[in-house]
Amino acid sequence: MTTKDKILKEAFYLFSERGFHAVSVRDIARAVGIKESSLYNHFKNKQDIFDRIVDVQWENAKAYFRDKELPFAKGDNTEMFEERDMDRLVEKVLSVFAFFFEDEENVRFRRLLILSQYENPRAKGIYIQFYREYMLEFQSSLFLSLMDAGVLERRDPRILALEFYGPVFLLLHTCEGLKEAGPEFEKHLRQFIKVYGK
Repeated sequence: MTTKDKILKEAFYLFSERGFHAVSVRDIARAVGIKESSLYNHFKNKQDIFDRIVDVQWENAKAYFRDKELPFAKGDNTEMFEERDMDRLVEKVLSVFAFFFEDEENVRFRRLLILSQYENPRAKGIYIQFYREYMLEFQSSLFLSLMDAGVLERRDPRILALEFYGPVFLLLHTCEGLKEAGPEFEKHLRQFIKVYGK
């Protein structure tokens, strides 16, 4: 592991434990085992480190979904959600959301953003982008595709996304993992399909 990678790893851990402002460049350098001045050979400042962590986590999420052939972005193939067998559909949807509940780095990243959103404008913007806007945009697109495929009733896709994602967001922020969140998530998903499915 390069020194630059070690800096990112240690900073990521410290930011997610204490928040952006509670961690100094000196803290990061000490955790890596280098002089503070040496850290500046790799990054301009603490914000530069944070920005690189954001980029890495976004790429990690994208790679996870691509590796598992799961839809990640608007326009990706969503045929897997056209499943008519309820148990198989629940299994597929849970496989998508497992990343958000179980992937250790993603859970740590969400924690970093939650802790830092009130003290770092970029953290707040990323938190809103990742956990609100991106999710609602993707789900709106997904629901529109499912309406076109005749799986869901025709409704306003953004409103459907809000109705679906609201309880999921709550579970993401109050449950330790999918084991705890899974039963509530499944009940919510089944009820959603019962109400809006065709």
